[in-house]
Amino acid sequence: MIALHAGTRSLRLALVMTALGATARPALLGAQSKQPSPRFMITPFHAPEKLLGWQAADAVRERLADDNPQRILFVIPKDDIVKSLEQSGYPPDLPLLPTDMKSLATFTRADEYIDAVISKTPTGFRLEARLFLGRDASYSQPIPAIEGTRLGEVAGKLSRMLDEVRRQLEDEKSCYTNTRLRKEKEAIQNAKDAIKRYPRATLARVCLLQAMDQSKASKDSMFKVAQEILSIDPINSPALILSASYYKAKGDSSKYIETLLARVRNDPTNTRLVDQVVVDLVLYRREQLAVPIMKAALSENPGEQQLLTTAYKLFYAANAHKDMISAGEELARIDTSFADSSFFFRMSQAYTADSQPLKQAEMFAHAAQKFPANTGWLLLLAQVQRQQGQNQQAMETLKKAVAVDPKTKGVYIQLARAYKEQNQRDSAVAMIRGGLREKDDVKVLGQYTLSIGNDSYKAAMADSTAEAPVRIKEFQDAMVIIQLADSVAPTPTAKFLLGVSAFRGGLVAATEAPKGKSCDMAKTAADLFGIAQTNVALGGSTSPSSAGSIMTALGQYMPIIDNQKKQFCK
Repeated sequence: MIALHAGTRSLRLALVMTALGATARPALLGAQSKQPSPRFMITPFHAPEKLLGWQAADAVRERLADDNPQRILFVIPKDDIVKSLEQSGYPPDLPLLPTDMKSLATFTRADEYIDAVISKTPTGFRLEARLFLGRDASYSQPIPAIEGTRLGEVAGKLSRMLDEVRRQLEDEKSCYTNTRLRKEKEAIQNAKDAIKRYPRATLARVCLLQAMDQSKASKDSMFKVAQEILSIDPINSPALILSASYYKAKGDSSKYIETLLARVRNDPTNTRLVDQVVVDLVLYRREQLAVPIMKAALSENPGEQQLLTTAYKLFYAANAHKDMISAGEELARIDTSFADSSFFFRMSQAYTADSQPLKQAEMFAHAAQKFPANTGWLLLLAQVQRQQGQNQQAMETLKKAVAVDPKTKGVYIQLARAYKEQNQRDSAVAMIRGGLREKDDVKVLGQYTLSIGNDSYKAAMADSTAEAPVRIKEFQDAMVIIQLADSVAPTPTAKFLLGVSAFRGGLVAATEAPKGKSCDMAKTAADLFGIAQTNVALGGSTSPSSAGSIMTALGQYMPIIDNQKKQFCK
């Protein structure tokens, strides 16, 4: 197979050729401009050694010129080719890229040209060549591989083989002309005549496909011709395009994907084709097949924005996080407008998957800066900061969100959590009240309030050495929080916890009252036991056994408290 390119080089040839056209062409073409015979162009072949490609091209050029009188085939002189390349600043001894070769063919008015690979074998040389038509580089005819002990022998065999291959060209040209004139019937007959002259003709068969398409021939009959072409030339672009369309229409996804991949292998430097194929592969959920194709295309075309855009979407769909990050960062550098909200969100996901939390936080910070009215980015940034143990930074970020928009959903619960983690329960409750005031998620706030109340109850229970007034105050504080939770989201659990807290606080007061014959302590115990009696009964289903024990204890303590009040409150 012919190499499609010989390394990454500038494509300035095509541009310079256009600029030179007005002045250089007459000097180069001279007397040959009136030459009626087909013009044939040969440029250096692809080879592992530069000199070999140059020598092989010279040998073929000389042999073709010797074998073909100018009235039959005019082989463009080497000096004309060299002068054209040198005037464009292009090395004349290097093989050309396909686009450059087509530009040179247009400039020199070549009707035909060949591209070839020459390589050494243990016994001599091997040549793989392809004949192209100057009018359209997408049309080509593969030439069977040739081997010989000497370059002259290889050139002679190629010359004889070109005689056979070119037998189709006269009729193929008629087919092309009639197709353009909308004479499809005549064009089809021209193509068939060309195939008779050279049975392995692909150029004629491609023209046949075009004529059939214009004449509204059946898809099946056209597909049959396309398959004939591919049996001769598996990388023939027009045949692959038709076959892909046929398979897609038939719903044969496997064959369709197979044909798409063949098209890319045939023309990997065609960024537009790569882009189209990759999009289709993603639609057919074949992202993993598309990834290596895209990575190869990016390496050949760094910084190509449309390709990068498709690559970014592909890598996201394929969960290729590192590649997606690389493409996304490059796109943001090339075009800052690309960094919209979805960009920041997807990039943050990729950084998370790639274990880069600092980059994720950086991404959220950039988004918050670019979209200051959208406080959601500040909430996401605060989450990452908290996960990294940066609680103080997280709180400052959340406060900034409240300052920008007090109605920001979710900000109050995050602030409450941050304060709770710093054992600032009063501040946490204040944030919850703020969230309730702004009508944030009431259910979530209620549930979290209950967890704060439970923590406060546990802290009061653990503080067994504190003085009685302090312990009673701790239980009462817990009760306030629990009552708030129950008012927001009533549950048996909240009522039971409220009753237990009141019972425990009442026990402390009931035990303390006789010591100083305190009326206040007796009244406090009575009030707390009353709250406990009501709420333990209402929430007893949460823990029937514990509820039963508390209710029994209350039945025993209530008369004692009544007696204390009579004694101490005169």
